Amino acid sequence: MEKVNPYHHGNLRNELIEKAIEIINNEGENALSIRKVAGACGVSYAAPYAHFKNKEQLLLACREHVSENFAEFLSNSIKNKDTTNPETLNILGNAYIDFFKQHPAYYNFIYNSKESCKMILTLDEVENNYPPFEVFRKVCLSLTESHGITKEQGLAKLIKCWSVVHGATALIISPNVELDGDWNNYLSGLYR
Repeated sequence: MEKVNPYHHGNLRNELIEKAIEIINNEGENALSIRKVAGACGVSYAAPYAHFKNKEQLLLACREHVSENFAEFLSNSIKNKDTTNPETLNILGNAYIDFFKQHPAYYNFIYNSKESCKMILTLDEVENNYPPFEVFRKVCLSLTESHGITKEQGLAKLIKCWSVVHGATALIISPNVELDGDWNNYLSGLYR
């Protein structure tokens, strides 16, 4: 019979992060504790401390985990695509939605916390801007420059695009919303 070591099983750090996000979404951030996350993962109460010094460090790791995975997913969706082609923005918008369809708990976690993501809505590069937004910003900047429109018009299009996919995602992942049709049809032409 194989003994289970409560300190080492799979990728405990990742499991702790995922369980923490789940707890926050179901019970709120105030309900989160290292002890509760350990229990949800089926490990000793001391095991998480090998990865996180305290609750604040766990929360920071959760935010970074979601942001990094989201930015990587978006970037991969347009890898080797022509960023001067408006269709690339449609691909990016669909990837935004697909990411949260695969990880609906991330949506509420990242956008319903004042600490989670800070975005500066601009076409200019800004240090430490929200990484997923940066993927959109770079594509919109490329489109703006290649289509000869002003930065102000490009920024308006960027805000419109981000708002449309963000709002559509909220509707799509909601268990109480159904659409009589195909979302892709309604979301095409994002950069027009």
